[in-house]
Amino acid sequence: MDQRVAAKPQVTATPSALSEFRRGWSSVLAAALGVGVGTTGLPFYSFGLFIAPLSAAYGWSRGQIGLGMTCLSLGAILLSPFLGTAIDRLGVRRIALVSLAGLAVGFALLAAALGSLPAFYAAWIALAFLGVGTTPITWTRPIALLFDRGRGLALGLTLLGTGLVALTAPPLLAAVIATWGPRGGYLAMAGVVVLVVMPVVAAGLREGPSGRSDAVPHPRSGLTRQQALRSRQFWQIAIGVFLLIVAQSGATVHLVPFLADHGLTPGLAAKMAGSLGISVIVGRVVIGLLLDLLPGTLVARCVLLMPAAALALLFLAGPSLPMTALAILLLGFAAGAETDLVAYLTSRYFGMRAYGAIYGLLMSCFSLGAALGAPLAGWSFDLTKSYDGAIFGGIACFVAAAVLLGTLGAYPTDRVDEEPA
Repeated sequence: MDQRVAAKPQVTATPSALSEFRRGWSSVLAAALGVGVGTTGLPFYSFGLFIAPLSAAYGWSRGQIGLGMTCLSLGAILLSPFLGTAIDRLGVRRIALVSLAGLAVGFALLAAALGSLPAFYAAWIALAFLGVGTTPITWTRPIALLFDRGRGLALGLTLLGTGLVALTAPPLLAAVIATWGPRGGYLAMAGVVVLVVMPVVAAGLREGPSGRSDAVPHPRSGLTRQQALRSRQFWQIAIGVFLLIVAQSGATVHLVPFLADHGLTPGLAAKMAGSLGISVIVGRVVIGLLLDLLPGTLVARCVLLMPAAALALLFLAGPSLPMTALAILLLGFAAGAETDLVAYLTSRYFGMRAYGAIYGLLMSCFSLGAALGAPLAGWSFDLTKSYDGAIFGGIACFVAAAVLLGTLGAYPTDRVDEEPA
């Protein structure tokens, strides 16, 4: 017999949220570091720093180099649905630690592959497969299980890891690359994963809601993957996140060369790109709080129009540093929304029963967008010697994503517990 489970027990908001954070802070810290260096974090936000040095050293075009991001994304596209199902069944810790080790190996392979374009692509594919368990699919599941009243903020703090990477990686890696070249940059990233992140994850990450209060959702409540696939909300989120990350990937990966083309020195361009991380950090926290207070659809409508405005400002800014800085801040604030919104909306519209499997499918759409966004922007530049076409395409994608994610409707008021299919 089907059992109806109340959407949200009546508990006092503030004590419940505080107790959740007392219980789960170490998991938030571990997951934040994990997602920061994972395949949607450090490789993504550092990719643009390598474009000019690789082009100068080996004669590769920006479009050819951008295909490395496509190769990175192919592994996530293919494996994310299977990863989500495996996490639902096997848990997070083993998959996370093995994948972090694989991620470090992948960075080392990139260092060894330089000089050969086919080997460069093969190394990115290897990194994608070896590090597949470092995506937000892995890190958001234990957080969504540990938190209910404070889920938006907890997910925001978890995914803050990418903002910290976006803030610190460009200036630090720029210095490393300037001294030791691209090979040294890739080896430095491998060292950070092994020496810093893996010990923290091993010590701090918890699997799920042991000792939970009644405010925390049971992991078996929610829709099956098949039920989610039959819903309008799933396809709106899937198409919306695809368009969102196409635009975000193209804008973020090519930000440094775009700024350099507009007269900034490589060092200043890297520093301004690093300021992207400040707004990502602010965006993670603010958007997380807003998701706990307001409907996610309203938050989506407001936030996803910001990067459209940011690209318009970049187009109009020319040599104006204040307008460029404002555009970067708006772009980063919206980047603080992408995975937060998808993770939060997945848990609210579909529940936790098949969270990994459903989120894995949505992350495949995310990865497909990332695979296309960077090379499309690069090819646009190669053809026209300008990023104007990429900017106008990005504006259109951001606006469409705001419409799709902003019209999902109210959260479901009940969930059905079922045995696994």
